[in-house]
Amino acid sequence: MMWAANGFDLSRVREIPPDALRRALELGYLRWTRSLSRYIKGADVVDVGCGMGLHGVGFLAEGARSYVGIDPEVKPRSAVMKDQHNGQRVDCGWTPEALMKRMSRFQLIRGLSTELEGKREFDLATLHNASEHLVQLEAVFASIHRLLRPGGRMIFSHHNWFSWNGHHQAPKTVARIRSDDLEQARYLDWGHLEGEFPADSYVMTKLNQLRLSEVRALTEKLFEIEEWLPTPSTPDQGAGRLTDAIRAKNPELEERDFTTQSVLVVARKKGQ
Repeated sequence: MMWAANGFDLSRVREIPPDALRRALELGYLRWTRSLSRYIKGADVVDVGCGMGLHGVGFLAEGARSYVGIDPEVKPRSAVMKDQHNGQRVDCGWTPEALMKRMSRFQLIRGLSTELEGKREFDLATLHNASEHLVQLEAVFASIHRLLRPGGRMIFSHHNWFSWNGHHQAPKTVARIRSDDLEQARYLDWGHLEGEFPADSYVMTKLNQLRLSEVRALTEKLFEIEEWLPTPSTPDQGAGRLTDAIRAKNPELEERDFTTQSVLVVARKKGQ
């Protein structure tokens, strides 16, 4: 009854271990898949940058025909996953290995999307807050294009580097600002746009630092954009902290570069 009340077809969730589905719900992993439900039903899905697998539970619950998650950071025997509500690492009780043993249409692979080319084809490719971490984003989009069947879709949520917290470092919210923290001061109020960071630092190796206009141009090379949905930053995400002094330091940027938190993109494969 609990799952029916949440809108899930009981015939689809029966094959999912109840505790895995419950943990996916508790940790916030069903929100993304619920928002994409109209694209998921009956689709073979590849999830690029999948993390540790709980999103895959949601894809099957929404009616995906099959789910393949691929990520170079997959740890088959680790049950530690991020709580999507607060960002804390928790033991969810399920490892990728255990999930695969229980669900025949669920697969997690430690690797890159190129390793699937010529072996599998998909109707839907997704990247959940992964695209900003892909230094070779154009190459990944090209690989996804090759993996998709004619008319297949790519859907991704991209966190904007030029937003107040686009650096992915502390402070991620205004509420967590600590005035006595010198490390925070390097990033605070768009300081990350002018800071100098070591070549091996997180911001230099894990974030591609693309403007949203560049992300759009890369997408349009191989895909027809059906939806481009920007989300403005909230006050706790820095809205209202932009000043004329910050604008003057970054004259090449438009207002939307500073004030857009993320963008959701739905794009259909070009060519047949």
